[in-house]
This record gives sequence, C-alpha cells and structure tokens, in this order.
Amino acid sequence: MSNKKRVQGAICLLFLSSQMVGQCMLPAMAEVSSSNDKAIKIAAAAGETSANTVAIPKQILRTGVSLTSPGISPNSTQLANNIGLTPLMERIQTLRGQIGSGQQDANLRLELLETIQKADILLQKTDLDVDFTVAAIGAELQVYNEILSTYTSDRDKLVARVNAASFISNGVLWAACEAFSIPTYKYPGLSVHSGTLGIAAGIVPSLASMYTLKAVNGKKKTSEADPNMLAKIFNYPTTAETEYPNSVWQYLHEVPADDPRAKKRIDQLIDRWVADSNMPAFTDRSSRQQLNILTASVPERKGLSIATLTARQVMLQQTSAEVMKMKRLLLDLTMFLQGEKTI
Repeated sequence: MSNKKRVQGAICLLFLSSQMVGQCMLPAMAEVSSSNDKAIKIAAAAGETSANTVAIPKQILRTGVSLTSPGISPNSTQLANNIGLTPLMERIQTLRGQIGSGQQDANLRLELLETIQKADILLQKTDLDVDFTVAAIGAELQVYNEILSTYTSDRDKLVARVNAASFISNGVLWAACEAFSIPTYKYPGLSVHSGTLGIAAGIVPSLASMYTLKAVNGKKKTSEADPNMLAKIFNYPTTAETEYPNSVWQYLHEVPADDPRAKKRIDQLIDRWVADSNMPAFTDRSSRQQLNILTASVPERKGLSIATLTARQVMLQQTSAEVMKMKRLLLDLTMFLQGEKTI
C-alpha cells in the first residue's frame, strides 16, 4: 500500500472516529443534562411553576410557642381542642380560681387533682402518638439509608474503575503511539500506525468520560411495592405499619391557628417539597409515576435510584421534623397543667 493511500486511510479513520465520538456524546449529554433544567421542563408541562426554584429551604410551620408567655399559644389551643383537652383545662382553671379565692373545700382540691390527672393522660397519649409516627418513619429511613449507601458505594466504585481504565488506556496508547513515531525518520510508513494509535488515545478516554457522566447517576432498579409513610400523605393505600394516629393526622390537616390565611400544614409541606431544588426527583404532586416511586406503592421500571432514594429521605425527615413540633405544643399545655400558664 502506498503512503498516499495510508494517509487517506488515516484521514478517513480520523473522520469516522470524530463522528463516533459525536454520536456517543449526544445521548450521554442528554442523559446527564442539568437536573434543574429537567425539573423546569417537567414542572412547566404539569403547571408546577414553582418546582425546584428554592435552593436553600427555610423553616415552615412555626408553632408560636413562647416559654416566657403567660398564656398558651393559639396552636396549642388548637391541639387541645383536637384531643379533647379543652374542657378539662377550663375546669382546671375554674377550680384553681375557686381555691385561690379562699374556698378550702377538700372536694375541690380532690376534683382538681383528678382533672389534672385526666388531662395528663391525654397529653401522654398524644405524646406517644407523635413517638409512634416518628418511630415508623425512622424505621423506613434506616432501610433507605442502607440501600442508598450501597447504591452510592457501587456508583463510586464504577466511576473509579472507569476513570482508572481511561487513564491507563490513555497512557498505554500514547506510549505505543510515541514508540512508533521514534523510527519514522527511517520508516515513514510507521507514522500511519502512530497516528492511528494517537487517535485511539484521544477517543478511548473521551468515550470513558462520556460513560462516567452517565454512571454518576448510579444504577436504577424497579421500585418496590411496599407503601411507606408518604403513602397516606398522597392518598395512596396504607398498611397497619404506615397509618398515622388521629391526633397527628388531624394536626397535619389543619390550617395553623396563628395564620388563618395559610394553607393546611400538609399542603405547606408538599409545597416545600415541590419548590426544593435539592430534590429534583419530585417536581409534580399530580404525577402518578413520581408518586408511585416516592411512596413505594407501585413498581416502576428504573424507579429506584440514588435520586429517588434521596428524595424519600428528605421528605420523610421533614415529615418527622414537622410532626415532632407537636411536642412544643404539648410542652405548652403541660406548663398550663403545672400552673405556669393560663388559657
């Protein structure tokens, strides 16, 4: 073969190689396009204009409890009404007023103690309702933490192997390329082999880099069908393990007493999840596919991934945190029982 044909062959190989890199690059870049861009497109189609727009979320559902205030907060009063504590509190305050006015009837003191005891039992029961909910969420988080840890570890190992293969192949190919180029002054035909290896030395790491961009998302498996504590929030069927106690569920489904113009607490919570840019896996509260995966209720192909597991973690942790705020209200009510506050 003449040198001219060899050069033409090398040029053709270079052209084909550049075409191959371009074709490989397009799907890879599409796979790893910005999460925010994806979220914006999905949100626009679904009408969720606020999807993934908040980079640094802030606290929501303030309880309004002040330890130094002489009276209980409006939200504490609301909780007392929900659990049937208000009549007992009113009776306690009346009895304290009668005893304080000079009436020393032993029956009044006995009734006061009995009423405080009944009220304390209600508070303890509500406190256990909160613990029941938080315990269920905590158990689910433990499982998701374990799965996420495995997925993340496998992803990191894969990326490390791909990067290692890329660096090693690049070094070997360039070494071979330079080895062929050394005697080209004597054997010009070897320049074709040197150029071919040089092309490969550029293509192989490039393809590996494209694959790394895809591999960074981690593996994806079919999501499970085992409803979690998010199922009831999005009106999915629940099990005995994922039910909410009445006091907790009613608390989440009420408008905060100190802000009657606001939405229900559960709606504010969902709004926060939609707007949170740290959770690109949730952008549309009406998307059955997203909710099937996040609530672990309906199997979805390639639904279980690092992104969806992270979204579940954040949503469950925030649900737990908001439910735990009920304990601030319970402390407020307990301070009333101890005579430190009034209604």
